[in-house]
Amino acid sequence: MQGWAGALMLVLGGCALMSDQAIVDNCRAGGGLTLAACECVRSEMKTSMDAYSYDAMVLLANGKDLEAGARLDGLTERDRVAVAGRMMSAYTLCADGAVETAK
Repeated sequence: MQGWAGALMLVLGGCALMSDQAIVDNCRAGGGLTLAACECVRSEMKTSMDAYSYDAMVLLANGKDLEAGARLDGLTERDRVAVAGRMMSAYTLCADGAVETAK
């Protein structure tokens, strides 16, 4: 019984590590944007996407490409394009805002 409980805690602990903070971290590392701009990206994505699509973005940001791909494959082509558009819009909006505030 102890082994089962330990395995459950390991699985649950792994889930707890899945955080949308990875979106901010990846944005900063990949785009060179400010912390505020990357937090804006996360916020814009979260508010513009449904929970299912946003969870796929969190999975991607956490390096869970196969799981994210399976989730996105469950969407229609139109919905996949919409998700990509919302992600790009978030980066554009927030990067433009960061430029404006830096002036």
